[in-house]
Amino acid sequence: MGKTIYVNCPFCEGLLEISTETGQIIDKWASGESLPASDDKLSSVMKKLEDAKKKRATLFDQTKGQLETQKKKAESTFQEEVERVKKEGMKEKPANPFDLD
Repeated sequence: MGKTIYVNCPFCEGLLEISTETGQIIDKWASGESLPASDDKLSSVMKKLEDAKKKRATLFDQTKGQLETQKKKAESTFQEEVERVKKEGMKEKPANPFDLD
């Protein structure tokens, strides 16, 4: 997880929370407000961790589904070829790679 820095804005005199990795403003407080309490920081970090966990689980499930689909497709193609060879028979013997030298 990236670090954040706090900067006082020279224009609005508010406090900005900025991500050091992306350079984007994460949060902004008006000049009269103060930093969030430590409980708020902890709960926001916990929420971010839960969101990241859900995202990883979703990506894992999607990838797993794609792999299962690919496996089923390859298996069905193989079975079709086996049935075709049983039905038609082998036309010629497959080339031996050692004979090609």
